Amino acid sequence: RRHTPDLRQRHQVPQAILTDRSNALNVSYNWLKELVEFDCSPEELAEKLTFAGLEVASIEPADGDYSFELEITSNRADCLSIIGVAREIAAACGKKLQIPDCSVKTSGKKTSELTSVEIMDGNLCPRYVAQVITGVKIAESPGWLKRKLEAIGVRPVNNVVDVTNYVTMEFGQPLHAFDYD
Repeated sequence: RRHTPDLRQRHQVPQAILTDRSNALNVSYNWLKELVEFDCSPEELAEKLTFAGLEVASIEPADGDYSFELEITSNRADCLSIIGVAREIAAACGKKLQIPDCSVKTSGKKTSELTSVEIMDGNLCPRYVAQVITGVKIAESPGWLKRKLEAIGVRPVNNVVDVTNYVTMEFGQPLHAFDYD
């Protein structure tokens, strides 16, 4: 199936996730506060993160927010997402992590009735999960989504690309959108 021009453009998600240094991750102070109710200033939070093993290389103001550039060591892949960093903050501050609700309403049709995925090499890709979402129109993303992505250095493109980048950043689970038509 052919992708629309918007989806055919290869937006390099790894570059969006990691800064120019391969072991650094940008995270948003306000986004973290949505997941953990902490009462630290950005500077105090940077100190707590550094003591937890996530060195804060820099803190930059970002349109009413702060962007933290974190140094993530190779043994801390669990912290390569907003939720992973928030989990560390919750532990460091003695607070509860509030994971967003990910429930999805389904139409009752199984994805396997609509399309299929073939894994060519099970050693390279042991599992691939697909979900069909219908009725999606390519459009500009809502302001809240664009602000969140911009705060962590990701350039907004459109609603479909932006939501995949958002989920990738929040959960650390890469997503890919394909045009079903």
